[in-house]
Amino acid sequence: MKKLSLLVGCLLALVLPGSSQAGISPDLNGLGSFGISVGAMRWFADGDASEWEGHAAQIRPIGKAVFRYRWSSTWAAAVEAGFGWNSYAESDDLVTWVIPLTLGFERHIGEYWGASTSVNFGSGMFVWGRRRGGNFLHDEITQKKYHATDPGLFVGLIGEYHLDEHVTITNQLTATYIYSLHSDDFKAALGGDDLFVDLRIGINYYFSTREGLIVREGGGEGR
Repeated sequence: MKKLSLLVGCLLALVLPGSSQAGISPDLNGLGSFGISVGAMRWFADGDASEWEGHAAQIRPIGKAVFRYRWSSTWAAAVEAGFGWNSYAESDDLVTWVIPLTLGFERHIGEYWGASTSVNFGSGMFVWGRRRGGNFLHDEITQKKYHATDPGLFVGLIGEYHLDEHVTITNQLTATYIYSLHSDDFKAALGGDDLFVDLRIGINYYFSTREGLIVREGGGEGR
């Protein structure tokens, strides 16, 4: 619970009014976007997720699809879904994986290193499991298979770079805390709260939610 309290405290601090109120390009206000991002993740807690029989979790890929709606130069909302996993040394067929399904908000805080920088935060449901050779492992005490859906919170930083008027590149660092509702089901391992961190790069295309794809003067993209 101390980790959860710290994460909530950071979340509240990040949404307080910042020193910079400047937003990203106002041309994106009122537009939605579809995007994808890929990168790497690692489990850090509980200890059973971050290691297995003395072997530390190895960084492995994570990918997400995202729909974002930007209603001002300061605020945006984002819905994300994805998949990521970690494996363990000398146990290549053993993985602990997660499917995040989240709703979050992004608050612009300034322009740094040539990017429009925002904090992002939110909550969601996280489907997770542990498999070996494609089959779920079972708790040695309760005999429940290691597979559950739990709520969680996340907080992070996003840097967004414009490729052109409606296409952007994002760099994103996110920490996710998952609160265990299944401690009674998993007595031998994986019964505690979890924490994983991911770093991703993505591409997004902004469009009008009323008119569809943006049509530029002189031809180009259709509706």
